[in-house]
Amino acid sequence: MDNAGVLGATPLFGGLGERELAGLAGRSTARRLRRGQLLFVEGELSEHLYVVASGRVKVLVTSPRGEELLLSVVGPGDALGELSVLDGLPRSATAEAIEDTTLVSVPSVVVAELLASSPGLALSWAQELSASVRRLTGSTSDLVFLDLPRRLAKFLLGADSGGTVELGLSQSELAARLGVARQSLNRALSSLQNRGWVRVDGARVVIHDRPALERFSSS
Repeated sequence: MDNAGVLGATPLFGGLGERELAGLAGRSTARRLRRGQLLFVEGELSEHLYVVASGRVKVLVTSPRGEELLLSVVGPGDALGELSVLDGLPRSATAEAIEDTTLVSVPSVVVAELLASSPGLALSWAQELSASVRRLTGSTSDLVFLDLPRRLAKFLLGADSGGTVELGLSQSELAARLGVARQSLNRALSSLQNRGWVRVDGARVVIHDRPALERFSSS
């Protein structure tokens, strides 16, 4: 695997020159996960930053009762563990492979050294983390202000690709993403389908009436 190519493909390191990327890649290692295998768990000490080369990883938090809230799903070019590199604190969430996944593992101390010596790289990190905070702010406001059918409609609109949404998640995982039980998600999907706005086809949702979904999600 071309570690330098993988690292250069993520916005966190995209501004580095070839020499810097080669040096970073030389101190990195490849890691492979099977579907369902944990990369790290919430509260675990952090020693590495990971960049996804192939596959997908879900990031989630768990309540004391075992309820899960899916924060995000990351894929090729995405990174995990940026916060722990900066503050040195334990992992704030759990990461689990959704499918067979390959990652590049970079020691946190190596990344910290690079950030300290490169103001441009530090600015890139600040911009990426700012974008992440904005996304999480939007997700939090949706959980508070929108009911489930409207959150689902907004999710489908955001994932729409030419009138079709490839969920890429099981219904249980999508339910966790929206902060609800699977049964509630099924009812919400059925509600949108009964109105003729969408059609559910296994792990795919076909959008028949995007304008109606847009009006509904913003009402």
